Amino acid sequence: MQDRTRNQVVIVHGWSDNSGSFQALADFIKAQGFQVLDLFLADYLSMDDGVSIEDAAKAMQAAVDAKTKGNELRLPFDLIVHSTGGLVARTWLSAYYAGTQPAQMPVQRLVMIAPANFGSKLADVGQTILGRVVKGWDHGFHTGKLMLDGLALGSPFQWDLASRDLFAPGEGDAATIYGVDLVWPFVIVGSMPYQHGLRQMVNENGSDGTVRVAAANLNAYGATLDFTQNEVPTVMRMMERDSVALVQGALIPWKRRYDEAMVFPLVVMAHRDHASITDPTIRGDGESDEQQAQFRKCLLDALGCPHYAQYRDLQQKWRENSDAVQDSDPNDEDHHMHLQINVRVVDEYDKPVTDYMIEFLAPNYEQNTDLTGMFHDKVIKDVHKNGQDASIRTIYIDRQRMFDLFYEQIPAGQPKELRLSVSATAPGDKVKYFAAASGGKGEFVVHSKDEADRWLHRNATHFLKIVIPRVPSAEVFLLEHPD
Repeated sequence: MQDRTRNQVVIVHGWSDNSGSFQALADFIKAQGFQVLDLFLADYLSMDDGVSIEDAAKAMQAAVDAKTKGNELRLPFDLIVHSTGGLVARTWLSAYYAGTQPAQMPVQRLVMIAPANFGSKLADVGQTILGRVVKGWDHGFHTGKLMLDGLALGSPFQWDLASRDLFAPGEGDAATIYGVDLVWPFVIVGSMPYQHGLRQMVNENGSDGTVRVAAANLNAYGATLDFTQNEVPTVMRMMERDSVALVQGALIPWKRRYDEAMVFPLVVMAHRDHASITDPTIRGDGESDEQQAQFRKCLLDALGCPHYAQYRDLQQKWRENSDAVQDSDPNDEDHHMHLQINVRVVDEYDKPVTDYMIEFLAPNYEQNTDLTGMFHDKVIKDVHKNGQDASIRTIYIDRQRMFDLFYEQIPAGQPKELRLSVSATAPGDKVKYFAAASGGKGEFVVHSKDEADRWLHRNATHFLKIVIPRVPSAEVFLLEHPD
C-alpha cells in the first residue's frame, strides 16, 4: 500500500450547527499548509423537522458528485465530522460505498470530532419545550425531529446503521467501508462538561456535555444473548463462551464487517467540551498551553497520517493519553471511564418485548442484596428507554465505580463478577416467558474483574440483543379423543 498524501478536506457539521461554526477550524487547517481553496464546508438542513439523516446522506452524495464533476473536489478527500455529522458520514459511506474497491473509495481519513456515533442524551431535550425554545428560536421552532429521532440514545436507526457499517449479520464475509486500504476513522472527543450557561442542565459525567465518550467511540461490540436453547437458562462465564456457546447457543458475539485486528484510534481531551472541541485556536476551560498543543497535534496527526503502521501506532498512543486523563484521579467523576449497553429484548419469533426488567447482580446475590442495590444506585448512572422502540434500553455504567465500589466490596472467596438478569411480564394468561412459572428469568455473567477478555469494554457502546423463550400453557392446544 502506498503512503497517503495530504488531501482536500470537507467538514460536516452537527445538529443545529452550520459551516460558519467551523471557520476557526478551517483557518487553523489552512495555516498548517492545507490548500485553502480546496476546503469545502458542507451545509445541510439539520433543523428542518422533515429532513432525516438518510436525507442528508443522499444530499451529500449529490453534492459530492456535483463538486467532483465540476473539478472543484478531487478524489479521494479527507472528511472532518462533528456530532451528528458522524452519523451522516457513516450513513453516506455505508449506503453508497460499502464494498467499493480502494481506488474508488472517495474518503481516506475520517476525522470524527465529538461524533454522536451512538447517540446523545441531548436528543430528547431537543424535542422538549425547552429544546424548541433554546435551539428552535431562529428556525420556526423546528428542531429537526427526524434527525433527533436518529440521534436519540439506542435509536432503531443506530442499530440499523451499526449493522450496515460495523457488524455483519449471519455467516460469511460482508461489504465494508473500513480497512487498511479503505477508510481510516479517528475519534477525538472531550470529557469536560459545559461550564457556563443553560447548557449545564444537560451535563453528565463521562461526557463533553452533549456526547458521552462511550457514545463517541466507534469501537463498538455486539452480541446476541439467546435463552431459547434451554428450558432453564444456564449461568455461564464469559471466558467459556467460545466452547459453550456452540452447545448452549447462549452468547453469540457479532462478527465485524472489517478486520477484527483493526482498532479505531480514540483520544479523550480533558478540557474540551462539545463546543470548544471544534476550535483548536482557543483554549478549553482550565486547559494549559501544553494541553492545547496536544489537542492540535492529535488533529493534525490524524489528517496527516501517512500509512497504516502509523495509524496503529496512533491508536496505542492515543489510548495511553486517554488513560492518563481518565485514570488520573478516581475522585474526579467528570473524567471517569464509562460504558453503555444498548439492550433490545425480543421473543423467539423476533417480536419486541417491551415490559421487562434488566438487573445487575452480585455473586450469591440472594445473600448480597446490599451490594446489588449499591450497583444500581452508585454504578448505573442512567437508564434510558427509547421513545421509538420500547424494547430498547440504554444503560450507562460508571466503570470506575464498578471497580472501586462494586468489585472491592465483594466478600473474599466469592468471584468478582457481574451478572445480568432479565425478566419479563407474561404477555397473557396462557403464555409465559422462560418457564411456565410466573417470574421466570435468565441470567448471564457479563463482566469479571479478573478476566482479560471481557465483553464489556471501557469507553465503549455494546449492542446486546436478548432473545427470550415464550412458553404456552397446555391449554393453548389440546388434542382430545371424541366421545
